[in-house]
This record gives sequence, C-alpha cells and structure tokens, in this order.
Amino acid sequence: MTEKQDTIPSHTTPEAWLRQQARSVKGSMLTAILAAFIGGLLIILQARLLATVCQRAVIEGFGLAPLLPLLAWLGLIALLRGLAAYLSEHAAIKAAAQVRQQVRTALYQRLLLLRPTGMAGEVGPLTEVVTAGVEGLEAYIARFLPQMVLAGLLPLAVLLVVLPSEWRSSLVLIFSAPFIPLLMVLIGKGTETLNRRQFARLSRMAAHLLDLVQGLPDLKIFGAAKREAELVAQVSDQYRVGTMAVLRVAFLSAFTLEFFSTVGTAVVAVIIGFRLLAGNLSLLDGLFVLLLAPEYYLPLRNLGLAYHSRMNGMAAAERIIPLLQQKDLLPQRSQRNTEEEINTDTYSPLHSSANLLVLCGESIEVVCTSVSFRYGGDRGGVQDISLTIPAGSMVALVGASGSGKSTLARLLLGLAQPESGQITVNNIDLAQLDQAAWRSQLAWVPQQPFFFSATIRENLLLGRPDADDQAIQQALAAASLTGVINALPEGLATRLGDRGAGLSGGELRRLALARVFLRDAGLVVLDEPTAGLDADNEQLVLDAMERLAAGRTMLIISHREATISRCQQVVVLAAGRLEQVTTSQEYLEVTA
Repeated sequence: MTEKQDTIPSHTTPEAWLRQQARSVKGSMLTAILAAFIGGLLIILQARLLATVCQRAVIEGFGLAPLLPLLAWLGLIALLRGLAAYLSEHAAIKAAAQVRQQVRTALYQRLLLLRPTGMAGEVGPLTEVVTAGVEGLEAYIARFLPQMVLAGLLPLAVLLVVLPSEWRSSLVLIFSAPFIPLLMVLIGKGTETLNRRQFARLSRMAAHLLDLVQGLPDLKIFGAAKREAELVAQVSDQYRVGTMAVLRVAFLSAFTLEFFSTVGTAVVAVIIGFRLLAGNLSLLDGLFVLLLAPEYYLPLRNLGLAYHSRMNGMAAAERIIPLLQQKDLLPQRSQRNTEEEINTDTYSPLHSSANLLVLCGESIEVVCTSVSFRYGGDRGGVQDISLTIPAGSMVALVGASGSGKSTLARLLLGLAQPESGQITVNNIDLAQLDQAAWRSQLAWVPQQPFFFSATIRENLLLGRPDADDQAIQQALAAASLTGVINALPEGLATRLGDRGAGLSGGELRRLALARVFLRDAGLVVLDEPTAGLDADNEQLVLDAMERLAAGRTMLIISHREATISRCQQVVVLAAGRLEQVTTSQEYLEVTA
C-alpha cells in the first residue's frame, strides 16, 4: 500500500486514485456488493411469494392453513434480507476503515519526509486533511462504489423477471430509468463546486483557529481576544450558511429522484390496473410487477443520493493526492542515479562511506556553506549562513527572537532541506547520508521536553528501547537524578502524568538529558536547557551538560550567560543572517 502511495503518477485523477484505494480492499468490497446483490434477489423472491399469497387468498379462496408455509417462507426471507443488509454494511464499513487507515498512514509517513519547518502555517490545513479529509473518503468507498455496481445489476435482474410477466410495464421501466442518473449528474455538477468550496473553507478555518490558539496569550495581553472571538463566530456562521446551501441542493436532488421514480411507479400501476380490468393479466403477475417497480428504482435512487458522497470523496482526494505526490525532503537516489547504480553495492546505504563515518561513532563535524532557507516569500528563515561546528565542540547559538536559531537547528538536524547552499557532515553532503543512520546519531531536547503519561523507565527507554538497568542507572547518575529517583516510592516504576506531571521543571530537564545520555548520540541540540530554572537546578543542568559534551558535538540555543560561558564557540544570528562567530569570553565581554 505504501509503495503504491509513494508512486502516484502526476497525471492521476482523484477518481482514478479513489478507485485504486478501493482495489486495495477488493475482498471486503466484493463481499459488500455480493451481500447487497443477494439481498436484492431475495426482494424479488419475496415479492413473488407475497403475490402468490394474495392470489391464493383473494382469487383462489385458500384458507389460512394452506398459506402458512408461504408465510413462513416470507418470514425467513425477511430475516435473510436483514442478514444480507448487515453483512453488506459491515463489509463496506470495514473496507472504508481499511482505506482510511492506509491513506492516513501513508500521509503520516509522507509528512515525516516533507519539510516540517517549511510548512509552518500549514499545520492547521494539514491536520484537517489528515483527519476530516481522510474521513471524507469513507462515504465514497462504503456508499458510492457499492451503489454504483448495484445500480447496474439489480435493475437488470428485476427487468429479467418482469419482462416475461408484463412487457408493457418493462418498457416503462426501461425508458424512465435513464432520467434518474441523468438528473443525478446534472445536479451533482452543481454540488461539486459547493463541496470544493466548503472543503477549502474548512481548511482555512482550521488554520485560523490554530493561529488563534497559539497566539491566545498575546491576544489577551493586547485586549484583542474578544474581537477575534467575534471574527471566529462570523467565519463559523459563513461555514454554516455554506453547509446549508449544500444540504439544500442535496434535498433538491433527493426530491427530484423521488419524483421520477414515483411517476414511473404510478405509470406502471396504471398500466397494470387497466390490464387487470380487461382480464388480460392475473393478479399474481400484476401484483408481482407492481411490488417490484419501486425496487427497480431503489438502486438508482440510492446511487443518486450516494453521488454526493462521491463529491465529498473527490474533494478530499484533491487535497490528499498533492501531499502524497510531493517530493521528499531529501533528494531521492532515483533522481540522481539510474536504477542500475542504485542497486550496486557502491551506492547502497549500508555500504556507503558516508554512512560508515556516522555509524562508526566518529566525532561529528558539521559545516554550512552559503545555506539559505525561507518559509515562503521573505518570511523568517535564514540566509547565506556559512559556519563550521567543530567535532567534539560545545557551540552556543544566540540571537534575538525570530533571528533564525530554531530554523538553523532544524536544518542541521536534517528536518528541512536548504533552498540553496550545502550542509556537510564529516565532509559528506547531509542529503547523501542514510537518514535512519543519521537520525540514530541525533538527540534534540526542546525547551519543554515532552514526556508521555507512562513510567519514568518507559519515558527513558524512548531514546534507546534496548537499554539495560546498568545503562539506565549510569544515565541517571550522569544527569544527577539518582537521588531523585531513589527517593520516589516506586523508583523507575513511578508513573508520570501528562507532560511529565509529578516531577519539577528542573527534574524534567535533567530527565531529558538522561534520555540523551542513554541514547549516546553524536550530535546533541539543546534549546534553552536552563530557561526558567532557579540557580540550584540551573547548576545541576549545566554540570550534566558538561558531562554530556564529552566526546560529542553539542549545539545549544541559549541567551543565558551561565550557559554560554560553558561553550567554546558562540554563533550570533541577526535577522536570519550570521552576524559573527566568536568565543564565549569575547561575546560575554562585549554584551556585559
């Protein structure tokens, strides 16, 4: 499934892609269609039995006793129809769930390979695509596709049994049927534009709401929260009005489909009535045809109603496909080498010299040469950065907020690809390194390290799942946490709450460092490791950082003098440009 998602041709249409997803779950889809078709055949049999009961009771004067076997068969068929409907619905929902899971997994894997830094501002729309967008595929898979097949099979089956009994009614059914799908298409064209508009509006709403949530503290400080709340209410009302417009068209189409099916059934009833009055048709055949006339139109009406599901699925696919087609963050080897070159040992990730340098545990030297990256237009990022982070050094990255510190760190970690310039690791282009091997040598500790609601041991093992107790104890000792953990009633089995609730801020910072010690990474990036800590906790964290720096390359984003003083080199950024590279002593003397 993933391979198919990763090789979507650029000319693939949303309809073709959706059907490709359906083919990946063809077993469940065939089960759904077959069960529904069997249910339709049971309706024909049920109508024949019911007409037979009426014929024998009204015309032939049979009593209740002779009719009991037929009534029992009618009850059994009703139960079988219910079972067939359940199996069809269950299989269709199962197929849709599998498709949603596969598409969501493929999207998640693709987004991990894209530029998370370059997608700032797109988090809201991306979240909406991965959640509501993927959910929009369910109706197409579970409703539209099965109904499209049934609309071609069940009416034909009804015609085959009606034609021998009453050919005039069959002609009415044949000539009236095309009007339903025709109107379905005509009305569907109008709803297609409305659906696309609503999907785009929902994406904008998601982005807007995320921006508001992220900036809520600032909005409150400047007294703008109420104004923005009113704006959200206006946007929500616009979305409500748009949704009601779509529903209005949907109800109109349902009314139109019901009208034509009702007219067709009425015409059949008139023909049968005249034939019965003339004595040219038996009650058995007449009632049988009359009972089947609504069932003939039912699959077509259901297809018309499911056509709106097609529009929802198409709108979702139009947003999903570009994400799956978007190029990976790192240049793919297939873009730079022929297939034969890729298959040779000289280019294999496990044998390339670039990866051996990383895997052998050598000290990591990172060099940036004229590196530039922008989020879009002239917004943020870094420009023309050239610097060297020596192997085994402790480097401070300083600058005002918005100067590009976090962007540069993400570029060095390989989470974003420079628009221009080059980043090399031990003289090897970062883009040429096997990313699994490279990431195994990285450790990133944000300003607020994340901890799951789990035990301390489980949180530590996230960095190295195979670590034994001895390695864990050594990491805790290096991070000055042994006494803290031993003082807890359950020690390492102590369960933390959400985001590490149960430990203080300083203890959580040191626990994050213990996780880095356990991981034994070659390049460590710390973002404000001592921000917000008191003097005692700050000293403990700084001491742990110095122990962590032994034999490793460390990049520390910080503005605190105590942290900067521990570094050998200070890189100063301003407005996305490299202002200077100096020693910590010279930097602190200038800023004192």
